[in-house]
Amino acid sequence: MKGFFKKLSEVLGGMLRGMSVDYVMVELRELENVFALLLLGSFIGLPSPPTPISLRLLPYMARELLVMQRLSSRLDDMLAEMAGIFEVT
Repeated sequence: MKGFFKKLSEVLGGMLRGMSVDYVMVELRELENVFALLLLGSFIGLPSPPTPISLRLLPYMARELLVMQRLSSRLDDMLAEMAGIFEVT
């Protein structure tokens, strides 16, 4: 009986760790989107940071520009995507 509960706790622990990693990855993706929005917000009317700061951060934006281009091509509903990640029905 001890072995069963030990195995059950290991399986549940693994599932919870996997779900937490998924949640962190979603949060990382959203923070990357916020970073891009802060630097390129002037395109949609948001105040932008000073130009020297934007130019220094521009080399870090190459991946973000690719991500934004990929996201804009599919234009999914972000609320629905988040509900799918958190398994909201």
